Amino acid sequence: MQQFLLTLVCLIAYAGGLVILIKVTPRLLFLSFDEGMFMGIAAADVIGAILVFGAVGVSFALFNGNIPIRVLDFLLLVGIFIVGIRLSLRSFRARDIKGMVPVSRVIAGSYCFLLFVAALYLIGWLFVAG
Repeated sequence: MQQFLLTLVCLIAYAGGLVILIKVTPRLLFLSFDEGMFMGIAAADVIGAILVFGAVGVSFALFNGNIPIRVLDFLLLVGIFIVGIRLSLRSFRARDIKGMVPVSRVIAGSYCFLLFVAALYLIGWLFVAG
């Protein structure tokens, strides 16, 4: 019963982390990277990524990497992969929207690209480690 509850908490944390990433990252594009508000929003973005990757790690460790949990973690990592690439492309896309700061676009896009790369790396190690 405790493993079920922890898995449920992990899935809720995963969903919350994805919502934070999707809602908060586009706000970074309109702030200068040296503003205090940028730092606060970037910190919320990092917390969202910690929730997302933490959910994958806890569920993997909780069940000692059983095959059904590896499949679940694979699906969760594919979700991170999709969100990371989508946010990265949105950030790097050249748009002439009034108020958008180019340096902040590069920083936010690079962060999302690194999320994408981390998810890809973990997908590769998910079935190799054993």
